[in-house]
Amino acid sequence: MPRIATVQLEPSYMDPAAGLERIRRFTADAAADGAELVVFPELLVPGYPRYVPDPFPHTEEGRQAWSDIQRYHRAYLEHSQQLPGPFTQQLGEIARTHGCALIVGVSELHPTRRACIYNSAVAIDRDGTYRGKRRKLVAVMHERLYFTRGGREDLRTFELGGANVGIAICFENHHPQIRRALGELGEEIHCALWTGPTPRAVAADGGRHEQHREIAVAHALDTGAFVVTSSQVTDREPDGGQYGSNWAHSGGSYIVDPLGRTLASVPDWEEGIAIADCDLAQIDVGRLVWNPFGDDLRDDLFASPFDAAPLDADG
Repeated sequence: MPRIATVQLEPSYMDPAAGLERIRRFTADAAADGAELVVFPELLVPGYPRYVPDPFPHTEEGRQAWSDIQRYHRAYLEHSQQLPGPFTQQLGEIARTHGCALIVGVSELHPTRRACIYNSAVAIDRDGTYRGKRRKLVAVMHERLYFTRGGREDLRTFELGGANVGIAICFENHHPQIRRALGELGEEIHCALWTGPTPRAVAADGGRHEQHREIAVAHALDTGAFVVTSSQVTDREPDGGQYGSNWAHSGGSYIVDPLGRTLASVPDWEEGIAIADCDLAQIDVGRLVWNPFGDDLRDDLFASPFDAAPLDADG
């Protein structure tokens, strides 16, 4: 029975070394409470880039802002990581020391293309072994300015501590084709990595925060998997070192069982850890009634958008 922890915390912006120390500390705390898998948010290292530049400024103020943003972008590239590399080696040491598998969101440098980065997540097993990475397939909104898209090889799951673990990053959790592919790959634990809702988004539509929880419940019911949601949290006020509007994030981290019940959660606007025992045998109980990727799969009528055979990562 895996004991799973979701971590809600603020990134150490543009400081991967400090970010690793925070990962180490939160992993140690989770391990002390018996966690075997610890899930961290989207782009925890080096943080989520919040700048939304005007590429054609017509004022002196705009030109200065564009110059500042260019410097910020170069710094962001500098603090992105090669995967695998020294960053994953240090994560492996943390995992091995505490006996916990890790899922961590990170900005990944393309191995050969200059100034090309991916919104990625890495999977590290309990013995410190690097199991691979997952690149986000679909960038949303302003993310298209700086992140490139992953490929077919990123439709995969990871064997971690004997469990089949899938990952979806941010709005991939709303993407029916990606969610179906992960279901067909037989994920038992679904890790939903988010930056988290902003106060403005919540105020604008009144339900953005609950959408995260609702999509987690829907995915649990659709696939019969446990869903572990991990989100960033920040101060309520904007960070003066971040360009753009108020990108404060209120959190939203919880663990949902295959019947859609919330097992544990972290309070909004707080850093913290939520832990739950996840009995994988419960998946079979849920699928006795509804098994959309087993007895009830109608692939004779509805073709899969992808070949569901697992693929090896490219490194």
